[in-house]
Amino acid sequence: NIWIVKPAGKSRGRGIELKRSLADILSFTTHCKGASSLNSQRWIVQKYVENPLLINNKKFDIRQWILVTDWNPLTVWFYDECYLRFALSDYNSETLTDRFSHLCNNCVQKEAVLVAPTKAVDESMWDLDAFKNWLTSTGQESVWQEKILPQLQSISIWAVMCAQDLLENRKGSSELFGYDFLIDRDFRVWLIEINSSPDMSPSTAVTEKLCYRCLYDTIRVMVDHK
Repeated sequence: NIWIVKPAGKSRGRGIELKRSLADILSFTTHCKGASSLNSQRWIVQKYVENPLLINNKKFDIRQWILVTDWNPLTVWFYDECYLRFALSDYNSETLTDRFSHLCNNCVQKEAVLVAPTKAVDESMWDLDAFKNWLTSTGQESVWQEKILPQLQSISIWAVMCAQDLLENRKGSSELFGYDFLIDRDFRVWLIEINSSPDMSPSTAVTEKLCYRCLYDTIRVMVDHK
């Protein structure tokens, strides 16, 4: 019975903690530094997925780019390449305080490299080809195309449809979103969050290659496609 508690106004994994009970959640959000009352800071509480798909006993999530070029009619572009972000510590649901085991955010895992110099930051990411190769090596080569990808695409559309009437529709503008997904052991896909300003820096060998391509292709869609 694990719940993940996030401060709504922060990014890069800052201030996130895992809790097991409502009493722990209320105590943390009420007495957290900088939060003198429940109304002084907004929080997001999500059910934690306790049975994530593991690779080499490590938890991971998927960063997927989505480009919205029009809200009416809704026009959504799904980038062909995504990448995996790994936690560098072995997954352990009994220990809730190990951020390097539960949070796959790159900013968090860079701290793990500083704490344990034997770990390399490039170990914290895989490109899509590496993931497909792992699925093939475990006898599950069809899982990506038949199970995971259709869920990623459906959820990507449903999520922006939910917000379609809440956002200002400015013709001629586009926005690139970074979706974070998690896969459980039954290959069900769960949406963790959507980032309106995804990190596009070349932080690892994987993002150095993919972020440049994505930004280049974003311009091709926005300018050349029309």
